[in-house]
Amino acid sequence: MTTWRVTNTSSETCRSFGYPGMDFHTASGWLDVQVHRGGIDLISQPPAPIVLEPGKSLYFVSFWGDVDTDAGPCTEFDRVKVTLPDNFSSAQVESSGCVDPGLVNVGPVTLSRSA
Repeated sequence: MTTWRVTNTSSETCRSFGYPGMDFHTASGWLDVQVHRGGIDLISQPPAPIVLEPGKSLYFVSFWGDVDTDAGPCTEFDRVKVTLPDNFSSAQVESSGCVDPGLVNVGPVTLSRSA
């Protein structure tokens, strides 16, 4: 489980609604992961509209499988890409680990740090 914080660094109020997208970079490129919305009790609440003042933050929680399964081996990654709802630009974060591309779940964006 990872709790992500995104801060509005502009001087304008912004809005968000829904579920972020995620992807993972490997030695062979981006995995093109199909993210599942909710699916785990902690993140299965419906999305709500967010109004974010300058300098304030929104949050979302992600889960991903990080072990080999019958569906295949876990894939080593070196970066995570996050795309907020209704955005076409993504942020990349250096990170490393292992991900099962079929087991990536995210909750909706919220104003609260807890899911």
